[in-house]
Amino acid sequence: MDAANTDPGTAQRRRDAAPRSAAPAWAAVAAWGAGLLELALGAGVLTSTGGGVGRGAGAVLVIFGIGALGWGAATLARGRILAPRAGAAGALGAFVVAVASLAIDPVRTSVAAVGAASVLLLAVAMACGVEMRRRRRGKTGPAEPRLSVLFVTAALVAALVTPALGATEAGRLAPDHSDHGIVEQGHH
Repeated sequence: MDAANTDPGTAQRRRDAAPRSAAPAWAAVAAWGAGLLELALGAGVLTSTGGGVGRGAGAVLVIFGIGALGWGAATLARGRILAPRAGAAGALGAFVVAVASLAIDPVRTSVAAVGAASVLLLAVAMACGVEMRRRRRGKTGPAEPRLSVLFVTAALVAALVTPALGATEAGRLAPDHSDHGIVEQGHH
């Protein structure tokens, strides 16, 4: 055993030397929020009266939503933005389809949900762009996730996504919480 391995400060110095970037956490959580909105928007457009075009846009949004959830999980697990070019292309593609769904069926597509998804998708695309620039400069490697960054990111995304989900077709058609009838009146 060498002295470097027995020194109690060695582990702390290694952690301090690890790159610390908030971009993977922001991108991952923003992708999750956008993915949830894409799924809800896609479900609404799938049932639209827009015919084949509406159903096609809905199916594409559902696929983008599933992809965003998976990409966000993989990015957070690895501590770095995975496939930044594909991530940016997917985010921009989902943005275009979400805006198109608003034009296809404006009655069933929420402007608030499209707006919130657009903000999140553009944040993901920008984080992917920053990562591509980092890689061109030779700065690679996973970043150590910070719990504080994850907490702030999750709170901001939840504050944006929760009301937007309620404004989607799926949110409008969901039963009210008081309608569940778990306990019947008069029975013990």
